[in-house]
Amino acid sequence: MKKNSLFIILLCCYVTAYSQVWVEAEQFENKGGWVVDPQFMDQMGSPYLLAHGLGEPVESAITSVYFKEKGIYNIWIRTKDWAPFPAGPGIFKLIVNKEEIPVTFGADGNSSWHWQYGGSVKIATDTATLLLKDLTGFEGRIDAIYFSKKKNDIPPNDLKDLAIFRRQLLGLPSEPIDEGEYDLVVAGGGVAGVCASIQAARLGLKVALIQNRPVLGGNNSSEIRLPMLGDIYRNLYPKLGRIVRELNTGIVHEVGSVEQYGDGRKLSIINNEKNISLYLSMHVYGVEKIDNRITAVLAKEIESGKEYRFSALLFADCTGDASLGVTAGAGYKMGRESFTETHEPKAPAIADSLTLGTTNHWYATVEKEPSGFPVCSWAVQFSDEYYLPNTSGAWYWESGFHKDKVKDAEEVRDYNFRVNYGHWSYLKNNKKEEYARWKLEWMAFIAGKRESRRLEGDILLTELDINNRIQYPDACVTTTWGIDLHYPDPKNSKYYPGEEFLGVADHNRTFEPYHIPYRCFYSKDIDNLFMAGRNISVTHIALGTVRVMKTTGMMGEVVGMAAYLCKKHACTPREIYSKYLSEFINLLND
Repeated sequence: MKKNSLFIILLCCYVTAYSQVWVEAEQFENKGGWVVDPQFMDQMGSPYLLAHGLGEPVESAITSVYFKEKGIYNIWIRTKDWAPFPAGPGIFKLIVNKEEIPVTFGADGNSSWHWQYGGSVKIATDTATLLLKDLTGFEGRIDAIYFSKKKNDIPPNDLKDLAIFRRQLLGLPSEPIDEGEYDLVVAGGGVAGVCASIQAARLGLKVALIQNRPVLGGNNSSEIRLPMLGDIYRNLYPKLGRIVRELNTGIVHEVGSVEQYGDGRKLSIINNEKNISLYLSMHVYGVEKIDNRITAVLAKEIESGKEYRFSALLFADCTGDASLGVTAGAGYKMGRESFTETHEPKAPAIADSLTLGTTNHWYATVEKEPSGFPVCSWAVQFSDEYYLPNTSGAWYWESGFHKDKVKDAEEVRDYNFRVNYGHWSYLKNNKKEEYARWKLEWMAFIAGKRESRRLEGDILLTELDINNRIQYPDACVTTTWGIDLHYPDPKNSKYYPGEEFLGVADHNRTFEPYHIPYRCFYSKDIDNLFMAGRNISVTHIALGTVRVMKTTGMMGEVVGMAAYLCKKHACTPREIYSKYLSEFINLLND
């Protein structure tokens, strides 16, 4: 497989009993203004098309579909009413050969992914043109379209059954395509994953970097738009951070322009590394194991649905959500540990589910002419008693504090949509004189996460380690960002109890640099699994200092070096500490 390649496969398949046609929305030939959203594949089973128009209908998506048999076909579309209060705004129409199907999709009150029946249509030609017509620009979404001559042939909605059904109708191979053997497979193309890949490759390892989106950088990409924060000039080992410096564009503020986040810069650096094979828009979903060792990861190409196997000696989970490690059976933590467990001063008396919130950045610009914006009755409501004058939303616009950031990820993201649209609708319709010429310019549809699951290593770094300046013998990555914990804003809680969308920061800004031990960067359970990023082995409190991206980038550099030594000595990540620590320290100094 070539780097960065995408494969388009046939949209239709047939069985002998009766005619069926299956259309994957993300495979539409011309997607118009719809965008491919791959964030929730593990939760709902597929990438999907999203009408992310900021309140203005997006350009229609169009594709051609071959029908082996002519006749009357029943239509089902897999969609959801994402804001059923009582009916949501994510509505769209399907047009087949210029005939508009009477049913309006996406507003039937069902907030779960499901198959909505669209009636029947006559297919009189071999090739039909399908058009998805967005009606609002407010996040309509579609997974797939199913045509069947059989009236009650509703497709399965259970994820396992649906996956089998989807595979059959798409004619996908029963076994993944073998992509060969690597020294290191890195899952996740954020700053940590990119740095791990580059460092390992420059030390001679053959690396596969798998990223489930079309750009690199994660939170530091044009999709999410966060700057790299932290410091790389006060390190225990001063030469750490060299790769971070190469990637960093120098931007220090949030929600800047596309160019400021250096998507092209990261891609160019990766493509210039001869030992890295880059797989963009490829989602890691499974593993193969022998005992406590991963032997291969399985990944699915976002648009084609084709599946691939990547074998390796070593693996690195840089996914943020710890997706690879959890799939492999590694132990992990989520939420806040109790004081009884950790004795951390900032820990709660009883463990709970609170995590740092999720943000969808947005901003508006001043235009020459006034503009309107729809009244959004389905969105979060504001009033003269409580509203925000903001024309942009950055770090403190965060929600989902007590939600499961993996299981409930789409719900959390969608709540941010309801907040942002409700806020903007209030300003445009209730403060018209002040905001008449302001126009909503950009909003991320990819959620910016701060915290979800954290894999357990041989050391679980705590607030006590940091406060007491514990210097472990394997200390390596230096963190300089003060412990920065976010909680629901009390005033916001007063008006939206349990549904807060603003955060306040408890941030120690007089922080002395602390050196994180290497033993936080590999799994205690999976013998050949590294981790780098916000999913390393720390408590919730300790995560507050290590999670910024210059720090996570240096974690990646350290993982790349450790992987090199693992290959050199045919050893495990754990044995770098137990047998080769002095050589590891020398490499950090080199």
